[in-house]
Amino acid sequence: MTDSLLAETAAKVFRGLPETGALPGWDRIAESGLCAVMVPEAAGGFGGGWEDALIVFRQIGADAAALPVAETIIANRLLASANIAPGDAPTSFAAQAAGGLTRNGEAFLFTGTLSGVPWGNAAARTVARLEHEGVSRLVAVEQAAASTRAQSANLAGEPRADLSFDGARAEVAPWPAREGHDFAKMGALARTCQISGALDAVLTMTIEHAKTRQQFGRALSQFQAIQQQLAVFASETAAVGAAAAAAARAADRGDASFEIGCAKLRANRAVDVATSVAHQVHGAIGITREHGLHRYTQLLWSWKSEFGNDRHWAARLGTAVAARGADALWSDLVARAGA
Repeated sequence: MTDSLLAETAAKVFRGLPETGALPGWDRIAESGLCAVMVPEAAGGFGGGWEDALIVFRQIGADAAALPVAETIIANRLLASANIAPGDAPTSFAAQAAGGLTRNGEAFLFTGTLSGVPWGNAAARTVARLEHEGVSRLVAVEQAAASTRAQSANLAGEPRADLSFDGARAEVAPWPAREGHDFAKMGALARTCQISGALDAVLTMTIEHAKTRQQFGRALSQFQAIQQQLAVFASETAAVGAAAAAAARAADRGDASFEIGCAKLRANRAVDVATSVAHQVHGAIGITREHGLHRYTQLLWSWKSEFGNDRHWAARLGTAVAARGADALWSDLVARAGA
């Protein structure tokens, strides 16, 4: 499947999804095969990488799709890499996992807590990374096996959960050698791509509003101050799109920790600028229930805080640069860009 066909498929699948139900339109998502975009062909998937997933992640943001598609794509990639069968059911991952594994014959039992699981109350399985007997392991547990569930939601209403398990049967495999990123970095890359898609959609929405909304007998788009604000918005959107694409390319090459951190920080900072401009141009109508803008801005504000906020990534990047020394910064950037 070419990139253009993948983009066309994602657009068709996400647009017009039903708005009611626990996971509205999931059957349609599963039938499309999008959740297997990073699963090898030998395991029944698309055989793509992060650049292919970028296309789907961006479409999730562009359509403000309230479904655990990004989480399932990442979980399925890891499951397939560990020779554990992925599936069509909604699956999530835990960036924070505490606890341990014990053996019961040939079976593994997990006791512990998986914290801040996106869509944890709706996903059939959750995967996590744990150390066991000195080896990093991929662990998959059924959500139904959780002994307790502390449910919450982000600002946009997307479910989050802390899941506790007490001797729950788990599928366990060595952490795949090819996976150099933990779930926190993979989640940060996915959110960056989703932010990119959402910013594109909000920019288009804001430009169209400025063209049609009249003030003092003129369209808003004819006022120089509005034009300048829209130009700033467009430049922020373009920067995030470029950063997301660069991080996805780097992730396909190998260790992309630096690129992911830069992209997530760039996206986080763009969100505040972009949403401010969008709401200023829209005025009061943008916060009404009937208008779609507030849905996007709530998602953008939520995604910027997940898998590392501004302070987190600024500190991580600053520490990495300081450790290498200021004189190495430019040569390091050139080397990574050239790769």
